[in-house]
Amino acid sequence: MAAKWWMVIGMALMTLELVVPGVVLVFFGAGAIMTGLVTLMFPSFPMYAQTLLFTIFSVVSLVVCRRFIVGRGKGQTARQDVDYDDDFTGRMATVVEAIPAGAPGKAELNGANWNAVSDVPVAVGARVRVVSRDGLTLHVEPVA
Repeated sequence: MAAKWWMVIGMALMTLELVVPGVVLVFFGAGAIMTGLVTLMFPSFPMYAQTLLFTIFSVVSLVVCRRFIVGRGKGQTARQDVDYDDDFTGRMATVVEAIPAGAPGKAELNGANWNAVSDVPVAVGARVRVVSRDGLTLHVEPVA
């Protein structure tokens, strides 16, 4: 009878893993299922031995398997060799707030206002080309 309950608890923990963030409950579920299997083979195991088995199986599965499961998504960051300015570089924008030389102004690009800087002063309404982007600031040059 105890084997059935260990299996039910194991399946419940594994199902609960789908709802709870993090990867932890699946290891305790695996420990409960393994304990259930051992208890199925040896039904005379006392409860303290089953609890000890559950603890050992859970910790071993946590230590051995966690790095494989969690490690799959870990360390995958944005590629550093990609130039994300490519979406902006060369695009045309319209100045909506005058840009003094070396000081920030505003330019509209794709319907959004961006901070913009230029080496030369640019008047409101002028068309500019994006040379590069630094965070939320566009570096622009006037178009003749």
